Amino acid sequence: MRLFLFLVGGTGSRVMRPLIMQFAAGVHPLDESGQPLPLEVVPIVIDPHQANEDLKRTENLMRWYKQTRKTLYGDDVDVRKGFFSVKISTLSDILPNGSNLSDTFLFNMNAIESKKFKDFISFSTLDTANQALCSMMFSNDQLETKMDIGFVGSPNIGSVALNQFKESEEFRQFSNVFQKNDRIFVVSSIFGGTGAAGYPIIVKNIRNAGKNAQINNRGDLRDARIGALTVLPYFNIQQDEKSPISRADFISKTKSALYYYHDNLTGLRQNGVDLPMSKVNACYYLGDEVPSNPYFNDPGGNGQRNDAHVVEYVGALAVLDFMQIPDEMLVTVDGNAQNPIFKEYGLSNDKRTLTLKDFGIETRTIVNKQMAKFYLAYQYLTHQFRSDIGRGYTQDKPEIGSGFTTTSFFTTLTNSFFVGYRQWLKELKGNQRSFAPFNLDTTKLSEGLNDIAPKTGLFKSTIDYKTLLSALNKESQTATRTQKYASNNVAYKLMNLLDEVLDKLIDEKFNSVI
Repeated sequence: MRLFLFLVGGTGSRVMRPLIMQFAAGVHPLDESGQPLPLEVVPIVIDPHQANEDLKRTENLMRWYKQTRKTLYGDDVDVRKGFFSVKISTLSDILPNGSNLSDTFLFNMNAIESKKFKDFISFSTLDTANQALCSMMFSNDQLETKMDIGFVGSPNIGSVALNQFKESEEFRQFSNVFQKNDRIFVVSSIFGGTGAAGYPIIVKNIRNAGKNAQINNRGDLRDARIGALTVLPYFNIQQDEKSPISRADFISKTKSALYYYHDNLTGLRQNGVDLPMSKVNACYYLGDEVPSNPYFNDPGGNGQRNDAHVVEYVGALAVLDFMQIPDEMLVTVDGNAQNPIFKEYGLSNDKRTLTLKDFGIETRTIVNKQMAKFYLAYQYLTHQFRSDIGRGYTQDKPEIGSGFTTTSFFTTLTNSFFVGYRQWLKELKGNQRSFAPFNLDTTKLSEGLNDIAPKTGLFKSTIDYKTLLSALNKESQTATRTQKYASNNVAYKLMNLLDEVLDKLIDEKFNSVI
């Protein structure tokens, strides 16, 4: 399965961050029998504010993930289990040889980069009447907005500027490489500028691609299976009279955008009558009324770096859910979705501090065990692994020697990806509402999972590094007899052993993670 994932504005990047963590943990969408589906994701970040700190650290995570995954599995797409098993590709990765697109996850926004909005629309060349009309539609502050910091909560600016989307080389290449069985998902917020404007423009141009003779497979795009996550207000910001962004405007902007979406995108009205069709096959709505820690009110000039929030973690689950919906439930005819699906999300336990056990059973079934395995693997590789080199499973062929810790694979994983992973967990714990799935204050495996205690009893031994090493030794001996690691890929051997051993140990040693 292949998914083109359009990440619009700051919220798009912030939702991608937990999705990367879920993929790193080995989370996959499941088929109807509960088996993991192979998946390739092609993220396309659409944000004129490319100095955005949220975007930059998400882009770094995607690059580190991609490097790690390539070492483990090469270019194989059909990988159904294991850490980092979902494939993440840039658009240029999937294009035929000779493409002139750069190898990046970022959509090229050169047409508006460093321009003021009034220069983008050539305000000075308009006649007096049209200048007066523009002045009625856009405030002077909006006309003076320098768009490389985004659209500062003004979707009316974004809707004009982002119309370049359909003329871009990226869109043309995406359109021509898109195949009938591929899917599309759009992530955006509704209470700002870039996301609120970008979502309908992306969908409109995909559905209208059928009218573009330059696109080879325009019929496939017109009737593509499209899902979208619309993120409603979920965080608070500090009040700043000098900033164009105000928390007080979030709700009014949300209501206005929802009315527009209903009439033009998700509800489709004709002559005042609602039609049972939509431009989008599956719509996900998500927000939170619990106020977050107030973020610094940054319209864009200082980097825009928000702490991770549990709403973003849940938002990433919408992508997985969409990929699990059977094809026959996502039918599109002449650009209109038949029987569109609308979903919201509710917690199993409405608490201010959440753990893995506070989500519904469907969520717990898909992600909890994998997330727990990955955290325990992180603990082992960070605090114990170097001490185990030279004994037990590390001596089996292929041998894992001391030089392994200086390889690009290991240094990227531990010095880059794991640093970002721990920072993400710290931010989730410190925010409101707080999400603290793991105990960051201990190195003990038995105490690593919050609210999930190890099993106790007369013959129940706890889980510790000694237990884990013993299990790794046993699993490695079995793999050696079957020549499972004949390829001599020591990185794959290490991560695969950890995945399989922790899968069994969690069942044996902990009460439940689902």
